[in-house]
Amino acid sequence: MSNIFWDTMLFAYLLEGHPDHAVRVRGLLSRAHRRGDRLYTSYLALGEVMAGAGKSPKPNAPESVREALIQMGFSFLPFDAGAVVPFSKLRSKERIKAPDAIHLACAASAGIDLFLTGDKQLVKLDVPGIQFIVDFNAPIL
Repeated sequence: MSNIFWDTMLFAYLLEGHPDHAVRVRGLLSRAHRRGDRLYTSYLALGEVMAGAGKSPKPNAPESVREALIQMGFSFLPFDAGAVVPFSKLRSKERIKAPDAIHLACAASAGIDLFLTGDKQLVKLDVPGIQFIVDFNAPIL
């Protein structure tokens, strides 16, 4: 059993049925469920996904997306006191965008085992508190 964090784009691929990535992401979700892994994302990611759904003509789309993530088994991590130092280091030393630094800092504060992303810049990072940062398309998964 592992603590796995999903970056925002994985939800977009899954919920929008992306032609190149939805099957892979659905498989990762199924595998995590079979293994009994604990699934996480940040409240920021939830907000980002809900904002995307807010562009839909359906008025309840954002709330439906939130409920879908909960039904998939995701818990949401806050930007807490433990995230402050990782965030500051990521922004000052790695010069990554603030949203990416927030996601990583939330994951680091929670002691995440596996951070899944599609961002090639993030997989190069070594973030204390996160065991592995991996491209969701990596063949090892």
